[in-house]
Amino acid sequence: MVTRSDPTTDNLRLAYERTTLAWTRTALSFIGFGFTIDKFLENKGGRPIGITMIAIGLLSLLLFVVELRQFHNAHPEMPRSLAGFVAGMMGILGIVALIVALVT
Repeated sequence: MVTRSDPTTDNLRLAYERTTLAWTRTALSFIGFGFTIDKFLENKGGRPIGITMIAIGLLSLLLFVVELRQFHNAHPEMPRSLAGFVAGMMGILGIVALIVALVT
């Protein structure tokens, strides 16, 4: 049985998907640039800047997960996306990058 979806619900879901992409892209950029700065400028004092950028990327992922939970609690009728899973994988990547930056 094929059902028609509500255009308002579809627009809200698609707008939120764009927002989740922006959050994850920003977090990944911070983690990637922070790791790069840490590695390329480790002998020139760039280490604190790199570690700070990695931490900011992880913090933005944490804020994204909190916002994702609030959205799903406010709109339980919305279908779940894989954005939370992707954020978890990126969080693991960020934690590994932070550990490598702190240890080496």
